[in-house]
Amino acid sequence: MKFISFKEIGSTNEYVRRDLRVKEFEAVVAEKQTNDRVKRGNLWISDKGGALFSFWTEDKYELQDKIEIFSCYIVSEVLKEYIRQSSEDETENLKFKWPNDIYYKDEKISSVFCDKVRDRIIVGIRINVNNNVDKIDAKATSLSKIFNKEYPIEEIIEKIVLLFEKKVKFLVKEWEEILLLLNNNNYLKNKKIKIEKNGKYLEKEYRFSRVNRAGKLLIVGKGDTEETKCQTLKFKLIEN
Repeated sequence: MKFISFKEIGSTNEYVRRDLRVKEFEAVVAEKQTNDRVKRGNLWISDKGGALFSFWTEDKYELQDKIEIFSCYIVSEVLKEYIRQSSEDETENLKFKWPNDIYYKDEKISSVFCDKVRDRIIVGIRINVNNNVDKIDAKATSLSKIFNKEYPIEEIIEKIVLLFEKKVKFLVKEWEEILLLLNNNNYLKNKKIKIEKNGKYLEKEYRFSRVNRAGKLLIVGKGDTEETKCQTLKFKLIEN
């Protein structure tokens, strides 16, 4: 598999966006990124030792509202393969956090973020593999920190892109199965939250229910009899 590799770059997503010569499913990979912004403008700490890469796929109707969730599923499946090498039981600790994160126990190990540009969807994937996560402010972990050994970054990237290319053809057929798997391993399942609106948190408590077929999050408010659908949501978790 061909990579377009950089020692340092602003953002692999931005490179794929601007360079129309990049072929479909051709991975743009960087050892370090200096301006890598993910969901809601947050900065992803992109130091050497992480899997930092982007590629594009053709925009299709069936991918709308599903692409980030599907990409998280692909990343999870590949990470489970490496986790099993150390412990089969530990795969249960890998969780999907709607809409675009993967957690190991209570710490983030990966993020996915997608951009639609013309007739393409750019898929950006960031995984903490061998990098030092101790200096990251948010709770984070890496494969090497969990299992005390180093992992083959390029091999992980190649497996993810190839599995994505293979599975995306059957997305419509397998979507229900993918959703069931992710909902069963949802980091936010049944957790209580408060929603942010106009810069303030509402007093009413909600809890997460599930992700529906359209890729939207369903939440239930305290005292409500029906679920509320959310395309986007700003919130904070409430300790039980």
